[in-house]
Amino acid sequence: MERELSPGVKLLNTFLRIMIFCLVLILIAIPVAFLLDLIGIL
Repeated sequence: MERELSPGVKLLNTFLRIMIFCLVLILIAIPVAFLLDLIGIL
């Protein structure tokens, strides 16, 4: 059972890490883009 679950668990963990990384990037990018827009760079 454990050997069969391991690849699936690793895949799920990798997917979750990618999703969290994307969410963090979006959360950082929105205020940065807003500030740059206020300053007038964009």
